[in-house]
Amino acid sequence: MPRLTEAIYLFNRQAFFECHEVLEDLWRPLPSGPEKTFLQGLIQIAVGLHHLQNQNFIGARNKLQSGLEKLEATQRQSVYQPPIALSSFIQDSRQALETLISLGPERLDAFPQDLMPHLAID
Repeated sequence: MPRLTEAIYLFNRQAFFECHEVLEDLWRPLPSGPEKTFLQGLIQIAVGLHHLQNQNFIGARNKLQSGLEKLEATQRQSVYQPPIALSSFIQDSRQALETLISLGPERLDAFPQDLMPHLAID
């Protein structure tokens, strides 16, 4: 799916706002179900990382948490082709969230860039 490939490219370039826009175009027309939940989780992770880039602690924490919940709920279901390496993405996103929380709102500028999660095809 070319649009998903575009979203992955944008995500990995840390263009999180643009990534979320592409993912929303894929998400909107879908009926309720695991595929929609999966995409919503990716959208929320992208938005959370966008908030992190903008030093918005509460927005980053909340969106990363809700995105992780949705991805973990769909992790065992193969809902998207090409398949995304979801286990490692969830693990990396969880580490980013834990680091963000440990830094707190006053030290977000110290977030290590090498902890930004990446999307990969399985």
